[in-house]
Amino acid sequence: MIFVGLLLGLLCVTPFVIFYVLVVRWCDRFEPEPWWLLACAFLWGAVFATVGGGVTSAIGEGIAASVTGNSMNSSAMDAFGATVLAPICEEGFKGLGVALIAGVSAIWIHEVDGALDGVIYGGIVGLGFTLTEDILYVAAQYAKDGLPGFAGLLVFRTVFLGLSHCTFTACTGLGFGLAAESRSWLVKISAPILGYGCAMFLHAVHNFLPTYYENGAAIMLVESWMVEFLFFAILAVLVTRDRAIVIRELSNEVGGLIHPRELLLITTYVTIGMRNWGILFSKGWRAFRDRREKQLALVELAFLKNRRRRGERGADMDKKEAMLRHEVFALNQRGVWLGS
Repeated sequence: MIFVGLLLGLLCVTPFVIFYVLVVRWCDRFEPEPWWLLACAFLWGAVFATVGGGVTSAIGEGIAASVTGNSMNSSAMDAFGATVLAPICEEGFKGLGVALIAGVSAIWIHEVDGALDGVIYGGIVGLGFTLTEDILYVAAQYAKDGLPGFAGLLVFRTVFLGLSHCTFTACTGLGFGLAAESRSWLVKISAPILGYGCAMFLHAVHNFLPTYYENGAAIMLVESWMVEFLFFAILAVLVTRDRAIVIRELSNEVGGLIHPRELLLITTYVTIGMRNWGILFSKGWRAFRDRREKQLALVELAFLKNRRRRGERGADMDKKEAMLRHEVFALNQRGVWLGS
């Protein structure tokens, strides 16, 4: 029974989680994060955070049970595990994945440029965790109550509450993103800590409501939707902020690397993507690829210049800027044009 439940869980949970990943990634309009790094974030959440969070929660619950004299299966231990240990351990291991990405970015790949990037990586780590946890939960429910129980829990957890872990860990990601863009050591240290604290708090409230209140599941549902609304509102603000950075940093490139109409187009929220896909179907893959390369090179140049504005310096930055300018110049010479 458990094998059938796991297979059903894999088949039914995965499409929803993939959809959520695509939605979150789509929100990163101007400087989308590389798929390989998003895949690493997702894998961390799906494997390492799930295993690490589960094992440490179980160890903590065992210690608490031995100290208090309660049974491991008692309601008191279940409540303690859900409202205290799970938020600390699960958000800790999810946050560790975000911290690793931010750390590698700071010393090598330079992909976490600001708050939006942090939110995206945190959200993707959370969705990886959602995939594994929801599969395990619905599989256990199938073994217990059969297909009706499986379907009910799938709808409640994966459909109605499918973005919960995404929003929790996005708080940690926001902290690391703010740290990445700040020159203040106070912010660099405090922002990730505060982000992790916010993630734990939201997770604890989420688990506390159905644990201690008779109608807590309904209240939890409303609370989760409110948090998700706030999550997308923050994303909208951060995307608008990124757009302003691109406009500011590329404005003095107009007439040189970029035509005014091209700047106008690449700073639209949707139109540039529609135009690129139109080129793919009308002129083929190479034309699509060239337009996309030029668009991304220009946006990356804008964010590199923004890092200089924040005070970052170094030979690697000089080399990267020269490479981006050469890439855009070569595409211009080949007649690659974004304005139509």
